[in-house]
Amino acid sequence: MFSTWFSKQDKPSKPQSKPIYTPITKHYVFNETGNIMLCATADSIQNFDTDLKSAFVDISVFFAAMTKAVTSTTNPVTGKPFSIFNYQAVKNILVESGLFIETNVEEGTFSHDGVGNALGKALFQHVLNREFSEKQLPFAKSMFNGMQYQRAKMAEQSEMTEAQQQFCRSGSIFFIGELLMGVPQTSAILLSIEPQSIAQSTGDTESDWQDLFSLAGLDEDKHQPKHIVRHWKFKKRTYLFVPPQFISHAVAGLGEQSNIDFEEYSRKLAQSITPNHSVS
Repeated sequence: MFSTWFSKQDKPSKPQSKPIYTPITKHYVFNETGNIMLCATADSIQNFDTDLKSAFVDISVFFAAMTKAVTSTTNPVTGKPFSIFNYQAVKNILVESGLFIETNVEEGTFSHDGVGNALGKALFQHVLNREFSEKQLPFAKSMFNGMQYQRAKMAEQSEMTEAQQQFCRSGSIFFIGELLMGVPQTSAILLSIEPQSIAQSTGDTESDWQDLFSLAGLDEDKHQPKHIVRHWKFKKRTYLFVPPQFISHAVAGLGEQSNIDFEEYSRKLAQSITPNHSVS
């Protein structure tokens, strides 16, 4: 009797279904300021040839040109040069450059209970939709300081119209170069975030609302987090970067329009959406 009871076998467990999509391991590297991120899979790194490298070099060249243009132009509201952390100035350059196509606009809420580097890392992982292992992001604090300085300049102006306020908003730009299994893609993410935390429930008290930039600047060794989950609103614009060199080499493979430039090809694609064509 006991032998039968002890030898009783459990019912066989149902086989676990395998995920349909298994992401490939990716490697990330940032430049010193954190504005440029390169991403590649292991097999792509082994075959990183000159042609693919040039696609990423274009990002660095554009970022340098944009930085010079922004910092050498006077803000009509403040009477001082624009900052690279000025959301509107950077947005206008992306739109007018003709090299960027806006693909998505997202408004959301970021929540976290930490301070210092942990808070900064969590925010950028959330915005960039990636995980950066356990390592810290050393550029995070300098980015927060830049956005905080930009916002302080806005506060110095006592009275501003809505249009003037737009020219003083703070933000940060990320250029992303990806090489996935040998295929290059470049994009940009423009981030704007409201530093004053917001209440998510009636239980939140005003003492729980704190400035994101101030919290991110704290030293975790000296200021232990109080584990109060705070919430901040952000706006994220995503752009596809299409450098001229890529256009000249890649448009030829898109079909019958191989002898026309990118703008003409885009126009023909747009025509296919108009009501002049029958719907099947």
